[in-house]
Amino acid sequence: MRYLFFASFVTLIIFTGCQSIKPPHLVSVSDQKSAETHLPTANCLLPTVNCPLPTPFSALTFDKALFKAALNIGEHHLTGLVFIKKMPDSGFLMPDSAIERVETHPTWLNSYRVVFSNEFGMTYFDIEIGTNYFKVNYCFEPLNKKMLWKIMKTDFRLLFASEEASEPSKHYVQDESNFLVYKSKQGELKRWDLFTSSGDTLVEIRGNSNIADQALITFTGYQNKFPLRITLVNSIIRLQFSLSLLSIN
Repeated sequence: MRYLFFASFVTLIIFTGCQSIKPPHLVSVSDQKSAETHLPTANCLLPTVNCPLPTPFSALTFDKALFKAALNIGEHHLTGLVFIKKMPDSGFLMPDSAIERVETHPTWLNSYRVVFSNEFGMTYFDIEIGTNYFKVNYCFEPLNKKMLWKIMKTDFRLLFASEEASEPSKHYVQDESNFLVYKSKQGELKRWDLFTSSGDTLVEIRGNSNIADQALITFTGYQNKFPLRITLVNSIIRLQFSLSLLSIN
């Protein structure tokens, strides 16, 4: 049975893992004239060179939030509450060359504590993620699988974008939706960030570091510039993590 499961997993990756994470129907706006036409600059969240990619959690006004949550992995289903708190990032040694960028873009020094527990207080997992580090403080035994956490590490890196982009991004406009799209990298992690045409609202993140950890994150129902619902999907392992906002400070 164990070998049958492994064979099934390999087959699943072969047939679904090669699906492209690239958003469809993109038109490049890499030339200066086109960029000036399509990419707004005033009150815009879009990233610049040496600036971290923006997410709702990287805003200076965000400190902590509580969500109603549901985690589905295959046939397994967990519900409860997720608490996310922004913390000073002390998990790495900052190179001297980074000091100026940190002073210019202080959100680069963000780290986050994420705790998922049920309504009775039992913790499913407790993690910390920051610049160049990811730490699992505690994990409920049924979830304590090395392969699962390699995939979920990618998911959370995309969600919080706490690392500096490792190369200049490429800019696109998506036909029909007119979304502004940024293609960039965080180390080995490739990502596509989709913004509204005004550039002030993040709609979707797509990304992966290999064929097994492709993730899609959607942000919907914005209120006071923060999404009321966040949905993270990894179709390879049939994972869906849904967050519905209860409170924010």
